Order: sequence, then structure tokens, then C-alpha cells
Amino acid sequence: MKALQVTQPRTFQQVEVPAPSLEVDGVERILVQPNWVSMCGSDIPFFTGSKRHKTYPLPVAAPIHECVGRVVESTSPRFQPSDRVIAIPEGDQGLAELFVARAEKAVNLPNDLDDNGTSCLIQPLSTVINAVDRLGSVAGKSVAVIGLGSIGLFFCWVLKKRGAERVVGIDSLEQRCQMAKTLGATETLTGRSIEILHCSRQNSSFWNPPEICVEAVGHQVETLNDCLALVRQQGTVLAFGVPDQPVYSLEYETFFRKNAHLVACVTPVWSEYLVQARDLYLAHRAELEPLVTHRLPIREAGNAFTLYDRHEGGILKALLDMFGW
Repeated sequence: MKALQVTQPRTFQQVEVPAPSLEVDGVERILVQPNWVSMCGSDIPFFTGSKRHKTYPLPVAAPIHECVGRVVESTSPRFQPSDRVIAIPEGDQGLAELFVARAEKAVNLPNDLDDNGTSCLIQPLSTVINAVDRLGSVAGKSVAVIGLGSIGLFFCWVLKKRGAERVVGIDSLEQRCQMAKTLGATETLTGRSIEILHCSRQNSSFWNPPEICVEAVGHQVETLNDCLALVRQQGTVLAFGVPDQPVYSLEYETFFRKNAHLVACVTPVWSEYLVQARDLYLAHRAELEPLVTHRLPIREAGNAFTLYDRHEGGILKALLDMFGW
């Protein structure tokens, strides 16, 4: 079968490898032919070489985990051949004509659903729903979301759906701020979080500290410390952005003197949260579809990853057509 492999940072190569098969070992799995896949911000450092502990080439078909396709073969009674599914590939190896996924990391879609791959949004949406659940009730509360990529925009949308009274979106790109307003942000500020912090120190009326601050950027430590500085006394910082380094320098005195809460959140119970996200997506699909800004054939994966990495071309979410070899 055809697959892509990151042979060195920023370089994809098409390769031919044996098709995977399902093991019969008591674990329920499915073999999936993907139709569309989408990249996550957490995939980009593997492409760019920012994960210092990684060696190249990466495993074949890595790094992609947001996939929609059809079941080819199944050892699970929940799935039958030709079923349309959202599925997370084992090893995040979704850049191939076929991949294997555990049944617990997959969910059925309506077989007649025609959304041109937008249902790839279900997987990242599931992680945001899980994160908001970790916060408890947000009804009537004020929340700032730092970083308005697709994940930050999902946060704005879910928080507003859950009854947050004030949702402040912060991002350096005006286009993303405008999108946040359509998805539930009650106000936005265009700029980096450190710039917002400096303004708040110069003018106390500029910033009304929120009860919750969501770090939705990741890959560096600065924005997490900005959140600690921007949240109110006894407030909560949700650390959602994926770290690239094992050790972060936390401004502990700020955290300590604010009596703040720091909440980490990663890897939901997929069998539960993929279902919740699917149902929410199907009920509100029209609201979420504008998040998909680009569709490219799989042969242009390198271009798509580069656009995502550089935040160019107005990109929010890009889909790759897995029949475009």
C-alpha cells in the first residue's frame, strides 16, 4: 500500500509498504481505509523536528490521528465492513491507504453522511469536551482562552454552549479573533498574551481578570506563565497546549501567591468522549464547518503541514484527501 513517511524534518516521502492485518489476540480492532485526515497542532513538531528526543525517519504513516474513513475488516461486533467511522490509528500512523485502530478509539458515523471530511473535527472536539468537563460547571463564569487556533476556537464554542458568561479570546491573528466571535467569544483581544499582560500592568482598567484561563497554544512555556499572571486570585489555569519539552520553568511564586489551581488535561476516555463529540458535531455541524479552511490532496501533505506551522494562508484546519496520491 501507499504511505507517507517523514524521512527528515520537513520532508515527506511516499513509500510502498505491506498492508497491515488484524491480530487475533482478544483486542477488538478495525482495519480502516481513510477518506480524509486532518493535522493537529500536536503533529507539527514531529514534522518540523522540534521534538528533540525523536530520531528520523519517523515510523511510516506518522504523525496523524484525526481520521475519517470506512471499515475494511473488523474483529469487533460494534463495527462491520463498509461502516463509516472516526478512528484514531495505532501509533498515530494515519498517513496511509490503510491503518489499524482499536475499537475503543473509534465511533460510527451515519453511512450516508456527506460532509467532505469535516467530521475529522470530531476527534479534537472530543478532547476539548473532556477538558471542559475537568473544569466542572462553567455556567456564569468568566474565561480567557489564550490561542485561537482550531482548539482555542473549539474552547470558545464549547464554553459558550456550557453557559460561560464571558469568553475572552486572545490571539495575535485578527482573522482568528473574528472567527472566535462567531463561535461564542463575547470579546477578543488581538495580540500575544505577553502583550496583553503588559497592557494590563500599565492600565488596571484594561484587563478584568477571569476566573479561568485556558492555555491552548502549547509547545513553549511562556503562555502558561502568562495565564498564571492573567487569571484572578484563586483562579484556575487549564494547561491544554501540548508540551514539547519534559521540563518547564513555572513562575511558581505567581502561582503560589495567587492560590491558583493548575489543571492538566490530556487523553480522554475515547469510547465515551468520541461519542459525545460525534453527537454534538452532528447536531451543530453547520456552526463548526467554517473551521475547515483548506482541502488538499495527500500528495501535498508537506505544503499543508508547512502552512499550518507558519499560520499562513488564513489556515485554521486543513483536510487531506486520502485518494489524492
